[in-house]
Amino acid sequence: MNPTSPTDPGSDTAGSHYSFSSRWHLAAPQERVWEAFEELLPTDNPFVFWPGMRSERRDDAIHVTAGSPMGYTLRFRVHDVESTPMTRVTLRADGDLLGRATMQLGGVDDLNSTIDVSWHVDVTQPWMRRMRFVLRPVFVLAHDVVMRAGERGLNAWLREQAKTDSDPVG
Repeated sequence: MNPTSPTDPGSDTAGSHYSFSSRWHLAAPQERVWEAFEELLPTDNPFVFWPGMRSERRDDAIHVTAGSPMGYTLRFRVHDVESTPMTRVTLRADGDLLGRATMQLGGVDDLNSTIDVSWHVDVTQPWMRRMRFVLRPVFVLAHDVVMRAGERGLNAWLREQAKTDSDPVG
């Protein structure tokens, strides 16, 4: 799926609301991906696998700094994380992004799985709101690049963990 960004012309936030959908293809079974979620989410740096993303757990929230390939930085807090074991994680975000995200896990076969990621957010940085009509395509492209980096990073992290798990010395 490609990212999309429809707007509601009747909304006060028309133009500053974004709905993105991405599908991550992972070379690991659904069970292993879920174990990775359970392993990473409670850590001090839950997005350690994601290039360009810095995260730090503080109390019940994850503070994220996301570097855009277009040169700007987004800072937001992830909170109210809820999960349905083996299938779904939902969360809320506030800061430079205000909204929610859902990650839906699915099995492809015994060795592969997918995560469908949906973000529904408003941007809150004044410059982003002012420039939204001109820069919307740039923001959509930047989101896609960041999400692909996350997909590649999680695949690499899962491969590295599989090597470590099968290493009799490690």
